[in-house]
Amino acid sequence: MDPFLLCAGLMKNPKSLLLMLWMMGSACIQVPDLEPGALPDAGSLDARPVSVNWLSPEAGSSTNGTLRVSVEVTGPSPDRVELLVDGTPVGLFSASHSLNWETWSLAEGPHVLAVRATRNSQVFTSPERTVTVDRTLPRMTSQTPANTASFVPAGTAIHATFSEPLLASSVSTQSIQLTVNSAPFSADVSLSGDGRALTISPRTPLPVDSQVAVTIDAAVTDLAGNRVEATSRDWRWMIPSYLLVGEPLLVGSMETSYIDQTSLRIGGDSRPVVAWAQRGSVHVKRWNGDAWEYLGGPLKSGATNNVWDSALQIDTEGRPLVAWIEYFESSINQFHARRWNGTAWESLGTFLNSSLSGGRIDWMDFSSGTQQAPVVAWEERNGSQHQFVLRQWDGSTWVEKALPLPVPRAGNVYSPGFDLDAAGRPVFTFGANDAQGAAVGHVVRWNGSTWQDISEGLEGFPTARVFHPDGSLLVGVTARVEGRWRPLVKRWNGSAWLAVGGPVDSDFSTHGRALNGIVVDAQGLPMALLTEVHTQPGTSSTVGQVRQWTGDRWEDVSGVLRPAPGMWKQGLPSLALSADRAPVIAWLEGTDPALANSVSAVHVHRVNQ
Repeated sequence: MDPFLLCAGLMKNPKSLLLMLWMMGSACIQVPDLEPGALPDAGSLDARPVSVNWLSPEAGSSTNGTLRVSVEVTGPSPDRVELLVDGTPVGLFSASHSLNWETWSLAEGPHVLAVRATRNSQVFTSPERTVTVDRTLPRMTSQTPANTASFVPAGTAIHATFSEPLLASSVSTQSIQLTVNSAPFSADVSLSGDGRALTISPRTPLPVDSQVAVTIDAAVTDLAGNRVEATSRDWRWMIPSYLLVGEPLLVGSMETSYIDQTSLRIGGDSRPVVAWAQRGSVHVKRWNGDAWEYLGGPLKSGATNNVWDSALQIDTEGRPLVAWIEYFESSINQFHARRWNGTAWESLGTFLNSSLSGGRIDWMDFSSGTQQAPVVAWEERNGSQHQFVLRQWDGSTWVEKALPLPVPRAGNVYSPGFDLDAAGRPVFTFGANDAQGAAVGHVVRWNGSTWQDISEGLEGFPTARVFHPDGSLLVGVTARVEGRWRPLVKRWNGSAWLAVGGPVDSDFSTHGRALNGIVVDAQGLPMALLTEVHTQPGTSSTVGQVRQWTGDRWEDVSGVLRPAPGMWKQGLPSLALSADRAPVIAWLEGTDPALANSVSAVHVHRVNQ
């Protein structure tokens, strides 16, 4: 029916007014459409969408166990909300739309998460989010310095890389600590942007002669919360006072090596040259800046002879000279010498024998000076005589430098050595037994025509000597100081012995100490090499330390020179001074010398700086 006609008819019947008004409200006024989901009657469906938004975890998260999953649900209340992992339902959410997801049954690696909400027959799904299950402990894959390294250069940067990223918030100066000799050492700790590279930066230089360690606390984890593998949390190394120059030097294998002593000089090119006798021959090597290179090959005069002592010198033109003693036929000895001409060894005259009838040579050496023609000395003896002999190379033959120096009482000689003053006059220092059998120190100088004993007032046992550029003689001695044996450097001023400062060592030691080398730098300041024997079980060895006179006191040049762990320093060291005034030391190092099959090699050391 037309609404207008219906309304007009009703107006003719006043009694029907109320009914008319009601009819007008339903037929004459426009009624808006129902909102979606409105319930005009009990059978209508709510079609409004359900929205599911992530609260946790973050995209790209990792977990090693239980993961808290939370979402925000808006719109009509769903009938159920469930978590999907790789498309498979794994659990229902609580009324607060949270779920603790247990990941233990899943394989390690990335997994795709989604949340599905269901209302009546409608399904609403959240965006996907990838989470990685990671139960593998992070570990160090590289370290600088290497763990347990024994010869780490001073100033080496401290870095480590890990098998996977670390959690940045777990890395701090509290969770990663640097120690030196077990004491905390101030350092900054930083992690690279990808979380894999760790850098530790000491705020002050690390000291030499120290053990350094990095301790990583269990609080340091990867992104999944896995602690760093235990074997990667303890990282330590040594910063020694001295570093090896190249590799240890020997001929053949370590298992078959035996070396008695070594000799070291600095060549005309400011690089070390070292000589030693081993396996019946003399061997000379020179440092080329990257490695040790042979100068020629093994040296000896005959296939049946054997070499047991050698010495090295550098001539005025910077060429290495080497001399050695060969023995054969029941202790008959020969002295041989060669000079390196740049491509080969050339002979310096024919061999020399002991000047004594039936004599043997027990010791030989070159003088330390390089501003004169080469001079060599040796100790010789027979059944009735014992003396020192000097020979100088005049360009074509070895000539007598001075008369032979008789040794008192023809007994044993201790710590023999000699040198030349600026005028070329030699001086010998040594110890010999007196009438009571006690060792007595001697300093004897050639005055041009006779030997002059200047030992009186020395009051010590001489073990090293060198001439100062001012002409004075410096002698290293072991002497009594306040009732204790201490190393001293004494200077002969032409009429008396004067101590250069006090004891060279910084304090008294109960171990045996000796001064086994003296050099003088370009400023005229002497350096002294101290050696000390440690005899405790498990650490029995010799160690060394160089100290320099500053003009008013003795100071450390560096820390203590120690053998490598499990090894022993053997014999006497050889000391030289590099072009930059740094000490260089050649020393034998090997297994326990008390063992019947002890082996050794030549180690050349430079200051770690």
